[in-house]
Parts: sequence; structure tokens; C-alpha cells
Amino acid sequence: MKGAKIIGIVTAVIVVLVLLVTVFLFKGKENNNERIKIVASFYPVYTAVQRVTQGVEGVEVVSLAPSQTGCLHDYQLTPDNMISLKQADALIINGAGAESFLGNIDENHPDLNVLDTSKGIELIEDDHSHQHEEGDHEAEEYNQHIWTSPTNYIKQIENIRDGLIRIDPDYADEYKENAQKYIGQIKDIRSELLKAVDTLFTKKCFIFHGSLEYFAKDLGLEPILYLSLGEGAGVSAADLANASRLAGNAGKILLIYDDQYDTEYNSVAKDAELSRIIKIDTAVTRSNTDTDAWINAMMRNLDEIKKAAA
Repeated sequence: MKGAKIIGIVTAVIVVLVLLVTVFLFKGKENNNERIKIVASFYPVYTAVQRVTQGVEGVEVVSLAPSQTGCLHDYQLTPDNMISLKQADALIINGAGAESFLGNIDENHPDLNVLDTSKGIELIEDDHSHQHEEGDHEAEEYNQHIWTSPTNYIKQIENIRDGLIRIDPDYADEYKENAQKYIGQIKDIRSELLKAVDTLFTKKCFIFHGSLEYFAKDLGLEPILYLSLGEGAGVSAADLANASRLAGNAGKILLIYDDQYDTEYNSVAKDAELSRIIKIDTAVTRSNTDTDAWINAMMRNLDEIKKAAA
């Protein structure tokens, strides 16, 4: 009898605990207005998604890679990343091979909406693929740094907008309005960049990282040599000798660096009549709270180009 009474008390306690947990979870969900969770692959995509979703009710945006990761050449999935993907309603990626660390995402997460922002963008074949260790195979078929080109970035914003409208059609007007406003800003800064480039004493340049190829192409700069910096890449003595010869022949040359890396090869322009250094911010790292990171980066680039032209 006593045993039955104890069992009854335990059962009652368990029922009360279950009820309390249920109420707690319900209250938590009631206070959390999240309708959809969007996972962006890394910082440039994350900030773009933030702008398109800005002010839209119930949308949570998180980034797989931390904001200080930079490019994803060596990134690997973490346990937290796997949890985020399982909870996500959509994964938005840069595309062009940037997210090779995800493996076969369609196979691993068949129910996940994957939005590729590179769709419709003319990609540059990557003739300077990164090789991190001797014997590694070239992992990248295309240059993945598409967001550094204002024209490409506009297409990425359009792809994000259209993808979100498909997933969340009830808020289509908000997505369209946010995208339109942002695209207007991008067009304005591109126009200012083009004007500044036109004031340069030359458009011939050396570029020191693959991240700058789309940027240079979009703004009408004319790379005559690529020298690879970063991610374990090095420049040989023969490369430097060739660069010095080309700079001397060009007469006037711009040395364009990704500002993530040191400006360490300026001596290649010693035989040029005139040279200037331009450091380009590729908007690949910043604070998570800076929703205008891309615009702010391009404003810094505009100042850099103007200084080189002065």
C-alpha cells in the first residue's frame, strides 16, 4: 500500500514537471517570434542577407563561419554548424565553389532550401587556384570572390531576394523593398568608383590576390600581371623579375593589394616612371552588427582610388 502511495506521488510529480516544462517551452516560443531561420555561409553572404531581410518579422539570420574567418579556403564544418544546418529553413551560399567544405549539401540535407547567389553570374576561371600543401589538387575551378564586383553583388542581392520570396511569399513586398533600396546604394557607389577610376593616371595594374579580379574587371582596370599572396602562396624570384620588366615597359603602373595582406612587393615598380599603391577592402570580415559592411568597404576603396589619382 505504502509502495503504491509512493508511486502515485512520483507519478504526480512527473506530471507536474511535464506540465511546467510544456508551459515554459510554450511561453518561450510565444515570446520568440521567429518564423524562419536562415543560415548564411560566411560574412559577405551574411551581411547581404541581413540587408534583404532587414525589418522583416520573424526572420533570424545566422552565419556558419565566424565573421573574422575571411575567405573559406581552409574552413571546416564544426558541430555547431551541423546543428545550425539541421535547424535552418534555408541555407544561402556564395556559390562558385566557395562552400566546398559543405560537401554534397543536397544529399546530406535533402529537405534544406539551398539558395546559390552565384546563379546567373559570369564566373572567372581560376588560373591561380590555391594549393595549401605540396601535392594538393587544385580545389577551385572558378574564382569565388564574386561579391567584390558591384555588378555581381547586385545579382547576388537579386538572387537572395527571389529565393526568399519563394520560401516566404507572404513577405514578398518587404523583401522587394529592402533589395531595391540596397541595390540603389550599390549602383550609386559603383558609379562613384567608375568616376574615380577614370581620373587615375593609368588603368594598367598588378593585382596581388585573386579576390581582386572581379573588382578590377567590373571597374575597367587592366591587370597585366597577377602575383599571388596569401593562403600559403608565394612569389618567386622569377615572378618578381618578370614584374619589374613589365612595370618598366608599362611606364605607369598601379599596385593593387587586398588589404588583408602586406604590401610587400612594391619594389617591382622601381623601374616604372610612376606607380601608386591601392589597398582594396574586400568586405570579407567585419563586425556582425555592421549591416552596411559592404557599402562601407567600397567607400574606403573609393577613398583609396582617389588618393592614388591625386
